[in-house]
Amino acid sequence: MIAAPPWRALAVGLLAGAVLGWTVQGWRKDADLANLRRTAATAQETAATALVQATGRVLQVERAAAGQLTARTDQLTEDNHHAQTDRNRFMADVRSGAIRLSIPITGLCPGTGPGPADSAPADGDRHQARAELGGAAAAALDAIASDGDAATRQLNACIDAYNLVRDSYHVQTE
Repeated sequence: MIAAPPWRALAVGLLAGAVLGWTVQGWRKDADLANLRRTAATAQETAATALVQATGRVLQVERAAAGQLTARTDQLTEDNHHAQTDRNRFMADVRSGAIRLSIPITGLCPGTGPGPADSAPADGDRHQARAELGGAAAAALDAIASDGDAATRQLNACIDAYNLVRDSYHVQTE
């Protein structure tokens, strides 16, 4: 038999070494990719769990805030109902004569016509002239006062709702 040239044995050895190195490098690459996939899956699972928990907390805060806003709305409705009842009772008493409304007057003396304006405050010993309001005037003044009271109640409810939402969601305002 003829002996193979030495360079062929060297080439076959180098080729076998390259194939073996290539195979080992592929195994390492596959192991690194599998490890990277496991790490990514774990991170994704952790992020998904954190998202679910955060969403749950937000929904809980939203439900609590909605419940408190509903309670505030119910309170406003109840306050408005009580105010309307009081207003109706007051106006019924005015119409029946149980309550008489009057305003102080100055500058006129009953029965004598116009006179000098009395700028001195009324004290306990003096009788101050008063003019009694008619039913229509009393109703008009009561309507104005009632509208103002209703607006104040509504604005206070808005302020309460604003503060509730701000505090519930920890919003910082300037």
